[in-house]
Amino acid sequence: MMKIGELLQKFRLEQGKTRKEFASDVISPSYYCKIEKGSHRVSAEDLIELLKRNNIRLSDFFGMFDSQDLAKQLNLFHEMIVAAHYNGDKDSLEKIPNLIERSLLPEEVKKEQILIARGYLEIDKSSTEPVNWKLREQLREKVFSLPNWNEEKLTLFCNLMPLYDCFSVNLIVQDILKEYKPPFSKELKRTLLGIICNNLFLKLKIGEYEGIDKLVSIADAIPSSPDLVFYKNNIIFYKNMALYKSSNATKYLKKCQKAIEICAWLGMEAYAQHMSEFLEG
Repeated sequence: MMKIGELLQKFRLEQGKTRKEFASDVISPSYYCKIEKGSHRVSAEDLIELLKRNNIRLSDFFGMFDSQDLAKQLNLFHEMIVAAHYNGDKDSLEKIPNLIERSLLPEEVKKEQILIARGYLEIDKSSTEPVNWKLREQLREKVFSLPNWNEEKLTLFCNLMPLYDCFSVNLIVQDILKEYKPPFSKELKRTLLGIICNNLFLKLKIGEYEGIDKLVSIADAIPSSPDLVFYKNNIIFYKNMALYKSSNATKYLKKCQKAIEICAWLGMEAYAQHMSEFLEG
């Protein structure tokens, strides 16, 4: 599956430009190099500017995907949405619905992806911004319009969990964990860990500690691997936050702080800041 960095490299080589020339003054050459190699993400805003500076039409860029292989193009948009969300980059996230609209995706798929992107914008709203209840209801209907808890439905639910109340989430997650038993596929491991992380977050947000041990136990039973580091680190954070809040023991606070440091070391400074604020709240 072609990544954003691979596509940018393809266009750069076709134009016979060095990385420094292609990056222009949009981003540093060293950062651009890491984007091509796939070790760093590019924001939607910077991607659009890079394409503009190098006279690459959006339709040409997204047209590199086989129209019959929607997964490639959908993966690109998902990568951009998730990067903007976890980096706290609201400006870039706001540009993504328009980017999807101008893509070559079929109209029905466009509508669905725009809805999901707006869902992330709704999740990232501050407490002072008005709630879009109509959008939230559309997103809930989208999840439950899918007949079975297949991987598509699980992923969609995982992404939109912060829009649900904790009581509803608890019931849904119980049903999911009853239905799915190991061994899990690689993708399912990530999704289930993501669901557990979100459930733990919602519980701790309202000070609900019942059921946390069980969720942590299920997460711990999923074998660790490099692609699961982010999720496993979050599990450690939430587990020790619950223990710290209930006991006020410094040893648990230190483990939370270490989990925050790890997130920052991984280049997710905005998310690490969010974790720190959540811990102190």
